[in-house]
Amino acid sequence: MSAINVPVLPAAILSLALGLAAGVSAQKASTMLPEASLMQEVLGPALTRVSASVVTVETFGGYRVKKKDPAKTGPQARPQPKPSEQKKGGKKRPKLGSLKFPGFLQAQGVSTGLVVGSDGWILTSRWVLEVDPTTILVTLADGRKFTAERAGEDRTRGIAMLKIQAEGLPVPEYIAPASLRVGQWVLALGRSFGPKRPTTHLGILSAKGRISGRAVQSDANISPANYGGPLIDIEGRVIGINVPLSPKGDTAGADWYDSGIGFAATLADISEILAGMKAGKVYQRSLLGIRFSPADLGPGATLLSVQRGTAAHEARLRKGDKILVVDGVRVRHAAHLQDLIRAHVGGDWIELELARKSGDVVKVLIQLGSVDH
Repeated sequence: MSAINVPVLPAAILSLALGLAAGVSAQKASTMLPEASLMQEVLGPALTRVSASVVTVETFGGYRVKKKDPAKTGPQARPQPKPSEQKKGGKKRPKLGSLKFPGFLQAQGVSTGLVVGSDGWILTSRWVLEVDPTTILVTLADGRKFTAERAGEDRTRGIAMLKIQAEGLPVPEYIAPASLRVGQWVLALGRSFGPKRPTTHLGILSAKGRISGRAVQSDANISPANYGGPLIDIEGRVIGINVPLSPKGDTAGADWYDSGIGFAATLADISEILAGMKAGKVYQRSLLGIRFSPADLGPGATLLSVQRGTAAHEARLRKGDKILVVDGVRVRHAAHLQDLIRAHVGGDWIELELARKSGDVVKVLIQLGSVDH
């Protein structure tokens, strides 16, 4: 905690200072320790600065086929009793209900979004839209409601762009990831419980450059209630959007929300991607189509196989090739190569320098494929 430049206080005192879950009254707050009062004076303006840009996102309708075990992921069809079991003791037993569409889920959820364009652009977590809802309703901080249309997505960051017909919306200030310090205070905001003051959770910035450089990590309580909401610093500047990313970067990672590990996709460094999302572009995870041993300690990474029909196969990469350089960056080992590829999105062009079994060193220009989920 030595990296924090504000007084370190017990968690209970901080909760009182923020007036969070404990619901402390203004009269009680005035009797707190001077340090806690100082913290409140700092954090109060930060919340006010960004609060008007935090919106509620509700989804209705929509179905999807469940791919996982329904016993673990949602409701499942209940068996109907046999005719002989319908009556007992002369009384008719009520029938057990069952889902009309076993294996499907209906999307009806509430989450959070952030204004990123004064002309009605709203950024939210892709998690709340995964079931393809038929209707999306956005409620602004002032209580106005608008139906929203979906625009583009960045599936590598788990974010989605919405558009509502509104003008003059307040856009918050962003802070560049390079300006962040591990150990600094952060606040995770959500507005899934109506247009009143957003819910607020205090934490520290645990790590930078997570999920292939796309996100920061925090111990602030990031959960489905504030997915799509902003993670801010104590000056009210937006660091990123709260999203359910996995430490591996492969899956949604919503089951991590109660683990003390939360992620926010940074915004200040992706202005081009945000512009592309407004234009309807969908960014997907990159796929090269090679297999290598994770135990390969390098330097470089030797290919064990090449998957047919992939970018690597079309570029005539071969089993036994050793990739030495990616876009001018020397590959330290196999895991480093994986990180370099994951930093791109599908459709990006990369230049590889590799050594053949024959000893020849060649350069290959490859357009990466996409993982469609």
